[in-house]
Amino acid sequence: MDKILLQFFDICRLKIGPQDLPASKLLMWFVLLAYGTLALLLTVEEKGLAVAIQVGIVDTLLLSGLTYIVVWVRDFPERYVQVLSAMAGCSVLLALMLWPLLALQQYGASGGGNFFIVVATLLLWVWLLWQVAIIGNIFKHALDTSMWMSLIIACFYLFLSYRVMRTLFFSPEVTTVVPVT
Repeated sequence: MDKILLQFFDICRLKIGPQDLPASKLLMWFVLLAYGTLALLLTVEEKGLAVAIQVGIVDTLLLSGLTYIVVWVRDFPERYVQVLSAMAGCSVLLALMLWPLLALQQYGASGGGNFFIVVATLLLWVWLLWQVAIIGNIFKHALDTSMWMSLIIACFYLFLSYRVMRTLFFSPEVTTVVPVT
């Protein structure tokens, strides 16, 4: 298990690709369970348990479905298990790093001061860019494509995932517009 965890860290450090993971459905299911659980835990405080469970399930299905579409379009369905394992495993590690950043941002917003909000925001931007690089690296290896093309696919993937989740669960509150007379 330590070897596999180190492989996920190496993927996050852009040293290896998903092809270096074992093509194990058991590993894939394990990291998908961890992924869904972390999505639930990151959401439960803000949205409540019922919605957090839905977020965990939908986010996991979205990750699985979009990953399948990406490898299917390039006609590499045999790589799906390793690519999905890499996507979910690296996302778990990234989510664990996200937690303290969100706590720092929350601390700043609840009276800690603007300094903490600014630092947290900058670190969140670094985190997002690193996430794009990791997903791009996974797609680069999985699709046998250039890094630039894989980064474009990664950005599109993240945008689509974000929009679906935001539309379903995190829509901004609608306020009525009062005309100025």
